[in-house]
Amino acid sequence: MDGTEITTIAEVLAASGPYGFLAILSIAYWKLSQKKDRQMRELFDRVLELSETQTAAITKVEAALVALKEAIADLRRG
Repeated sequence: MDGTEITTIAEVLAASGPYGFLAILSIAYWKLSQKKDRQMRELFDRVLELSETQTAAITKVEAALVALKEAIADLRRG
């Protein structure tokens, strides 16, 4: 930012008073909230993906254990 931009911002704030300052703070908060919400959605999507992968792996392990149990039972029968 150069000096003229800062001067312009100062003039706008002086003309609008505390409400202009409040509006600027509100816009800044809104922008930060949007960024945080986007990051939370990305994190949620990643956790969901990991959960689905883990569920698939657990299902495969359970199937392998059942097959092993049946193979052991077949060996015992003879």
